[in-house]
Amino acid sequence: MRFNTKLGYVVEFDKRAEKDLKRLSTGIASSIVEKCAILQENPLQGPHIKCLKLNLYRLEILRVWRVAFLVEAGKVIIILVGHRKDFYRRLTQRL
Repeated sequence: MRFNTKLGYVVEFDKRAEKDLKRLSTGIASSIVEKCAILQENPLQGPHIKCLKLNLYRLEILRVWRVAFLVEAGKVIIILVGHRKDFYRRLTQRL
């Protein structure tokens, strides 16, 4: 899955993140995809964006859902979508 605009970042889901989305209910998955679209404008700053490591960021969605993404040369690559209860454990496994 890929979002693209003329003046912003390209947002891509890697294959594992797409599998994460498919496991969720349709309503939650559509909310997550909608919120990830805002990363096209400025993925580095926002009220629910936190820097975890160099080029690795986290976006909080609906208080309990988290999205981990990398920012590289005009691209935002979403690497993990998950619930907060196991998000950080899964993130360390995925990196």
